[in-house]
Amino acid sequence: MFKINTLFAFSFLGLVACGGGSSGFVAPKVLDGVFKDSNVSGLSYVSGSRKGVTDAKGKFKYEENKEVSFSVGNVALGSAQGLAIMTPLDLVADGNLASDKVINRTRFLMMLDLDNKPGNGINISKKVQAKAKNWEAVDFAADDFLSEISSISAEASAEDGVAHVLPTAAAAKKHLKTTLLCSYAGAYVGAYSGTEEGHVALMVDPATGEVIGSSYDSATQESTEIKAVTAINYDVGLAFVSAQDSAKKFSGQLSSTDKLSGSWVDVNDAANKGDFNGARVGGASNAVYRYTVAFKGDDKGLGATAVAVSRLRKKRRASGDERD
Repeated sequence: MFKINTLFAFSFLGLVACGGGSSGFVAPKVLDGVFKDSNVSGLSYVSGSRKGVTDAKGKFKYEENKEVSFSVGNVALGSAQGLAIMTPLDLVADGNLASDKVINRTRFLMMLDLDNKPGNGINISKKVQAKAKNWEAVDFAADDFLSEISSISAEASAEDGVAHVLPTAAAAKKHLKTTLLCSYAGAYVGAYSGTEEGHVALMVDPATGEVIGSSYDSATQESTEIKAVTAINYDVGLAFVSAQDSAKKFSGQLSSTDKLSGSWVDVNDAANKGDFNGARVGGASNAVYRYTVAFKGDDKGLGATAVAVSRLRKKRRASGDERD
């Protein structure tokens, strides 16, 4: 049996292009986030004392451990605990792809895209942002959502000089699932414990949502491959099931784009069981480009890295190769 003391190697095969004062007051830590339904620019946000409009890449600022509220003018989309990546799922309690409230928020944002090509990002124009201050609140649970936003659609079309048409629920679900596949993809590393202890390295595939990788038993110093059984269920709960070729089953769930956790059990001996968890490695969850790969053979493990566009641009400027 091949023994290994680390789960990591580097190989780049897969690409996802996706203080205080004298009073004792300590200023809250301000973090960067990205709102995605593809990246959404022109979205108003408020988090504690921070407020603004998402930029061309969908970036916003939020105070650590505070909620962020998003809106388009007078149309409130919802609030949720601030995260590095946020999507319409986060703005609905127990949100998932089977929820009309989630899908209708997605349809609404896609409809407002200036160039009607939400796949390359959603841009809400400044004209529409200004007009939206006079819009009525929207019921995202309305049975006839097309009628619910018909006047908004007409006014946005007049402001931008383009036809803003509400996409179908099916088109919105497909679009949002693609965004989620990209957002949650990548490498997660952590530990498992219980009747056995060791380390786990898992990769979420960007095309399928399948979770694969390997584990390392601290006692035997043996590495074992983990294969996908069921891919992440984006319709309900972001849950997945994977299994080792030693018949140990991992049933897990993603709590955010940075963390996953769950339980494991030996299918041949139910008394042999425990829990596992993992955190993202290989760059921030809101990186623009991310490389992740799992490998097997005489060795098992995964490698990951990520690069933000700002870093790429700095390198290009330094080399005199900056191009717009």
